[in-house]
Amino acid sequence: MTDEQKALAAELDQLSAEAVRLADRVPRLGKAGDAMDDLREGFFLTVAQAATVCDVTDQAIYNWIDHAARMRRPFAEKRANVWIIDTARLFAYVQKYRGGLSARLKAESRLREFWSVWSEPQELRPGMKEHESNIS
Repeated sequence: MTDEQKALAAELDQLSAEAVRLADRVPRLGKAGDAMDDLREGFFLTVAQAATVCDVTDQAIYNWIDHAARMRRPFAEKRANVWIIDTARLFAYVQKYRGGLSARLKAESRLREFWSVWSEPQELRPGMKEHESNIS
């Protein structure tokens, strides 16, 4: 394979990954919302959540983040010492590098399974209801 063919293959690969990412975003079109809405709807995950969804360890996710960055296909960004993982990009990474379409579909299924629990409203200060009932 010539260098020109390799370059073309790499470009096509990038276009394919971008097409997958855009296709994952289509359901969001027409919805009014912001980053908080995206968080609530599962467009972003923590390392622990990604590990659960992909059925791997947290360390595996950190290794994947590093690998994806070296491949110039990052799916996560670190902000304030917290990794924020773009779910669509993670799934594209899993499909390309970690088991193909079947692995992606399994991860998507696990996300749907766990998201109903993860998306429930959380108490700002757990245990306050018990504390308040003891005071009255």
